Amino acid sequence: MSDDTTRKRLFFGFEVDAPWPTHLPNGRVLLEKERHLTTAFLGNVDFSQLESLLENAPAPSFKIGLAGEFDKVVFLPSTNPHVVAYHVSWMENPSALEKDVQTFMHWLKSQGFNPNDPKKFLPHVTVSRSPFDSVSWNQTFQKFPMILRNFHLYESIGNLRYKTLWTYPLLPPFEEIEHTADIAYKIRGETPFQLYIHAFTALAFKFPEIISFRKEYVSIENLDAIIIALNRAISCADSEMGCPFKAVSFHGHIKQEANATLSWEMIVDV
Repeated sequence: MSDDTTRKRLFFGFEVDAPWPTHLPNGRVLLEKERHLTTAFLGNVDFSQLESLLENAPAPSFKIGLAGEFDKVVFLPSTNPHVVAYHVSWMENPSALEKDVQTFMHWLKSQGFNPNDPKKFLPHVTVSRSPFDSVSWNQTFQKFPMILRNFHLYESIGNLRYKTLWTYPLLPPFEEIEHTADIAYKIRGETPFQLYIHAFTALAFKFPEIISFRKEYVSIENLDAIIIALNRAISCADSEMGCPFKAVSFHGHIKQEANATLSWEMIVDV
């Protein structure tokens, strides 16, 4: 039997990183470190009962955090909204995450929990709560990139603050590394196409406006194709609005990592 001391307001979700806008419209804005993408909300449950099950929880099907873009503002719920959120459009195939959410919901129910189960998973990140001016939020919004990081069990502790109780780690899609003159990144992916997406996202974290110049490709199968696609976006952005990057260097090679992922050191001329 549980008691009130072990009951907590819990949910599962992904840590989110992004080049967040510095100035946002009025509202009860969440701190950047508190922003997350919820996958399963449990409400008030016995944490001690759940804690003993976590080592057998189904893991995400991907080893590396996914990349996407915030493409619009949404106000939730649709009737009498009290939340401002940024909707996520994935740059890579979203079916993996959607299937993972369904699998995790099924597992929670099989363990006797009753998570919220919307008819359709809506990927979004809450950034503010009421009161707010929806017109101002819509007018000031511009698309910008985001990435998923680690998967967590969170406790809501009030006042728009959240505590991490358990973590399933994911590799970051990219990391900036030291370079003497230019900008350099370690890019990670499970396929060459994902290396391209994560490399493009790294550029967009420095220059969010380049988001509009990403082209859809049927396939990207080698490093030359990755670099050509990145440089095409840089060239288009520079010709239309100016761009802080000169080019991505034809440098390095794709490495096979021990955990069955790929990596590449990207050098960006600035």
